[in-house]
Amino acid sequence: MIPGKTQILKIAEKNYSGLFLEDENGERAFLPKIFASESAEIGDEMEVFVYQDDDKLKATTEKPNAEVGEFAVMSCVQSLPSGAFMDWGIIKDLFVPYKQQKQKIIEGRRYLVHVFVDETLGLITGTTTFKRNPTYEDLPFRVGDKVNLIIMGESELGWNVVINKKYIGLVYASDVYKKLFPLSEETGYIKTIREDGKIDVSLQPQGYENIDEFQQIILQKLKENYGVLYLSDKSEPDEIKDELQMSKKNFKKAIGGLYRDKKIEIFEDKIRLIEETE
Repeated sequence: MIPGKTQILKIAEKNYSGLFLEDENGERAFLPKIFASESAEIGDEMEVFVYQDDDKLKATTEKPNAEVGEFAVMSCVQSLPSGAFMDWGIIKDLFVPYKQQKQKIIEGRRYLVHVFVDETLGLITGTTTFKRNPTYEDLPFRVGDKVNLIIMGESELGWNVVINKKYIGLVYASDVYKKLFPLSEETGYIKTIREDGKIDVSLQPQGYENIDEFQQIILQKLKENYGVLYLSDKSEPDEIKDELQMSKKNFKKAIGGLYRDKKIEIFEDKIRLIEETE
């Protein structure tokens, strides 16, 4: 049985307070009655999350915000001199010891927390101190893959991000075309997996094969602005970034395609939507 992970266990015993669930090795975790179905029978299998409570293994059908090895944004429900208790989506709060806090955690505030097993104590623990821009091997994605991001914070090179709740990567400042906020969620795309195992991420898809997405953004913006946008291939990159949250390079590719498809007209200082005729 693996504490801190969602797994499928078999019902081995029932009593008035809940169910005892068992893995293939005979190890057990207790599922309180509030999470047990009345129709559950011995021998049935259940998907549960297993956690530790007073040195005992317990199970819940709740879904944690993060499992062991993952990151999530969590709110502090109680802060003590010894550490802080974080709401991680299940009935028992996650403990972040004081020594695992990058800065003192304050009750009521939100923090990015990594869940791990403390090797000394053997307990599921949280930490807000983690290595920025680490290296990886055998990554489960390829260049161009669409991924989910949690924005960590700004650095000298750009913004550090958590990728798919498990990996830390970097969005270079030159690839940022919108306002970013720490702890917010964004969609990103794997830009480069470097030989040293570090990951670069873009907020926009790369290459001509993804240009349709930018064309749709421009068309939608044109419709919202009565068919006219005061942007052109002579506009400053910052103007395009502020209005459309895309780079000038992608903007030029997109309007070039829209022009060839006779969907827009391009002028010195603007583009205009061509009205469709019956």
